[in-house]
Amino acid sequence: MLSLSHAGPASADTFTDVSTTSSYASYIDDLVQLGVTDGVEPGKFGPTQTLTRAQFAKFVTVAFQLKDDGSSPPFNDIQGHWAASPIRAAYQAGVVNGTGPDRFSPDLPVKREEAAAMIWRLAVSKGVVPAPADLLFRDAPDTWATEAVSGVLSKEWYGEDVTRSGSAWSYRPRDPMTRQEMAALLDRSIRSLPGTVAATMPVTAAATAAATAAVKKPNENTPTSAPVLPSWQQSLKSHLLNQDTEFDVTLDNSEQFQEIKPFIEQVMADNDYLHYVYKGMQYEYDGRSTVSFQVSYLESKAQTDEVAKQAKQIVSSIIRPGMNDFEKEKAVHDYVITRLAYDQTLSDHTAYGGLTKGTTVCQGYALLTYRLLTEAGIPNRIVEGHAGGQLHTWNLVQLNGSWYHLDTTWDDPVPDEKGRLTYNYFNLTDAQMRQDHSWTGNYPAADQDFLQTIRQLAQSGEISQNSARTLLSDTGLTSDSGGNAADTLPSLQAAIERGVSAGQDQFTVRYKNTLGAAPAVMKKALTDSMMRKYEVKQFKYSYGEDTRVPGYMVITVTVTYFS
Repeated sequence: MLSLSHAGPASADTFTDVSTTSSYASYIDDLVQLGVTDGVEPGKFGPTQTLTRAQFAKFVTVAFQLKDDGSSPPFNDIQGHWAASPIRAAYQAGVVNGTGPDRFSPDLPVKREEAAAMIWRLAVSKGVVPAPADLLFRDAPDTWATEAVSGVLSKEWYGEDVTRSGSAWSYRPRDPMTRQEMAALLDRSIRSLPGTVAATMPVTAAATAAATAAVKKPNENTPTSAPVLPSWQQSLKSHLLNQDTEFDVTLDNSEQFQEIKPFIEQVMADNDYLHYVYKGMQYEYDGRSTVSFQVSYLESKAQTDEVAKQAKQIVSSIIRPGMNDFEKEKAVHDYVITRLAYDQTLSDHTAYGGLTKGTTVCQGYALLTYRLLTEAGIPNRIVEGHAGGQLHTWNLVQLNGSWYHLDTTWDDPVPDEKGRLTYNYFNLTDAQMRQDHSWTGNYPAADQDFLQTIRQLAQSGEISQNSARTLLSDTGLTSDSGGNAADTLPSLQAAIERGVSAGQDQFTVRYKNTLGAAPAVMKKALTDSMMRKYEVKQFKYSYGEDTRVPGYMVITVTVTYFS
């Protein structure tokens, strides 16, 4: 099997407020696929909304892969701010200056000349030669921004927001920058500069335009179109996407035969679901013009279509209006674990098998998770690697601009137990995941701690305090450093008793590894007197090494009470 992975199918088409005829659509599409943005809310990009200085700094940090080294800038107004880390990273890279000696003013609108200056400083640091002689402006930038704006114009890093009359340019330097204008500036610049998220991604419409300097003339309202594939590639791609099993493709010349394999790899790389239902292929060339293909898939086209149909129905039933992306992801996670059981016969590898039979292996878990998250509007990928000494697949999920590992298979341990939900592999960083998983493919970095993100977003008001509290409580992740993390047997018993006394059917506790093996420790902790006191009919539990807190075991306790 060809083994190449790639990002999910999110695009500007997802956004109901981005017209397909918009000249900015291709730039927005690129940034979505590159993981730089996922919109302001499900189905909305907010193209004409203005950006703050903090928001633009965050976009620059993601697009140019800047890292916060922990050193402190002189700004005293970013402490506790949701964007403190990206602002620090941008300052450390020499990208941003403050609005005063000790102020960054993160919540002020970012002016177009300020945005140009940030990008131009990065460009110069990456070896771009200074801009030519100052251009003629009808609305001249401030003196400190003149070189930057001139540089951006000379590199043609702009969209329809720039106009020109004769030799005089209009950049509107002191206007606030909008989200669609940001998309044009970032997409064009990252395609021209090294060390950006674009470095490992496929060539797209805007990438081709930037690479060839075939830049739109100002005020030209024709959107950038996708590169036209040769007819044989269009035919082959169409057959693969339709999951056809036998077909012929006509080549224009014999040299194109050598291009078939890399083109197939690219098609698979651009379509995660197709990649993981593809089984194998044989093709023969008649030596003149015709190549005959025989392709096999783990799912038929009808079965894949049925998965897509059911995915729409499932998402409409589990996603409530007003849910944020974190809540949607949890709903998908819980559905998959509740609906599926691991196929110990190792006979089914598909989402279709999981939906129709209720059992599948990790590949089926990852495919169903992928399809449901995609239907819910959440960018994600399928990761291929090893875990538990064998080949394994799971998902990478993009939430609020950061990537996290999500393994629904390992959160559904064998033997299957109806109603049991665990979150040991729910939104882990690369470092946390590498404790028992490995992978070698080229995937987005997952380096943002999930718990820290949720708390910061709640503090900034981007998600409600109640939403954050409920999410962490329902997943049992509030116990990572709280009262449910036990260092002694009595403290473990007290943590269990808190859950039972509250009448919880399921809860999570942690204890320090030095207390001993889980079966022996839990045998001592779950006492007959506790069962009698709270009218408990049965205790069940699952356990494993804590993926977030080294040196601890995490126990998921399920309780059945006498009615």
